[in-house]
Amino acid sequence: MGADALIPAAGGTLAAPRPRALAPHGLRPVTALRVAVAAMVLGNLGRVPVFSTAVKDAPLLMNDVALVVVLVLGAAACLRAQSLRLDRVALAALAFAAVGVFSAVVGARRFALTGTQLVFSLAYLARWLAYFGVYVVVVNGASRDDVPALWRTYERMALAFAGFGIVQSLFLPGFAQLVFPEETTTVRWDHQGHRMVSTLLDPNFAGAFVLLPLLVLLARLTYGERVPRWKLVVLFGALLMTVSRSTVLALVAGGIVLVAVRGLNRRLAAIGGGAALAILPFVPVLVRVAASFNKLTVDDSALKRVVSWVQALTVWGDNLWLGVGFNTYGFVLPRYGFEATAMNSSFSVDGGLLFIAVMTGIVGLLFYGRMLVVIGRRCRAVWRDAARDGFERGTALGVAAGTVAIVVHSAFVNSLLLPFIMEAQWLLWGLVFVIAASRPRAEAAP
Repeated sequence: MGADALIPAAGGTLAAPRPRALAPHGLRPVTALRVAVAAMVLGNLGRVPVFSTAVKDAPLLMNDVALVVVLVLGAAACLRAQSLRLDRVALAALAFAAVGVFSAVVGARRFALTGTQLVFSLAYLARWLAYFGVYVVVVNGASRDDVPALWRTYERMALAFAGFGIVQSLFLPGFAQLVFPEETTTVRWDHQGHRMVSTLLDPNFAGAFVLLPLLVLLARLTYGERVPRWKLVVLFGALLMTVSRSTVLALVAGGIVLVAVRGLNRRLAAIGGGAALAILPFVPVLVRVAASFNKLTVDDSALKRVVSWVQALTVWGDNLWLGVGFNTYGFVLPRYGFEATAMNSSFSVDGGLLFIAVMTGIVGLLFYGRMLVVIGRRCRAVWRDAARDGFERGTALGVAAGTVAIVVHSAFVNSLLLPFIMEAQWLLWGLVFVIAASRPRAEAAP
């Protein structure tokens, strides 16, 4: 491990040189990462069940396979360079994972879980750590010059995802049932009609997926960066076609962050006004679709979320400090007399940070919260730096807004721990690290 392996991030700033781009012989980790990011467009279409319990599958995604290649190349590069850089975000993430392991082992003893159940639960923690590895690879393997290329790959993938989603919404209703026509006791996709689900096969998750790049592009606009309007139209159009209440609330939350930092920016106001005028003719259609799914009332879906929150609070109250263990929730619920099925998200809670607390208790929640705070401070340090260009400042602000948006979104569906959302967030957080650890271009110029 090199002398600069640990980078302090006090106050959100980085007292460190710019990250070294590890250059192993052959394929660079960053190049492989771009391929893995592009593979995200496959979503749940590349889904193969490899392990199952009575109520839930543990599928292998094509995205997981691509990620393993990235991690192997990244580990090899670090070994060759004899250097591993871990900042405070990484340390907080590792501490959170350690709490997850410890709480799972303790919970297994307390709730008399079988060895198979414990292994099943820890497999999901291993997946969480694997996606966290995206951040470590970017921190150790990406240079400032890699940031635009990584962003372009991510942006193009998101636009392809959104574009296909629009086509699917218009011409392929019930897309999940077309892809997976046979339901099993562990795999059931809700019938979504003409709602945009794209390759994730779920409108709420699809909405969160397109929301992240949309907020970054909007943030760049506020700093005077040129953003082709068609990109905004595709992403915003796809978002609306999800008819997802949680996504709309998340967009509002992210928008509040943008306005709080930049004020009612002229460009942002113009985009907002133009979007309002553009969707006005389609409001009756959107209202009709929303009404057909009971999205304009307090429906059964909303009531189930309230029930799941109450159940989670009950379980957390009995396991306040360490929780019940990472992803053991579905096995613990029956011990409380609550029904555990695949249809009621038994292995998760539609509560975001509440689910983090249920799994790992106050201790785990503090480490996870610390991670988010450091990321937020780092973003703020970049967007406040007037010496940086609009691309960098806008990226930092958009990432911060997206982080807040996903926390809000995950209160209603568990997007915070969805692999595709995690990969996108770890990538974006890593890009902000690389930007923050480098000098502004004006200072770097000879």
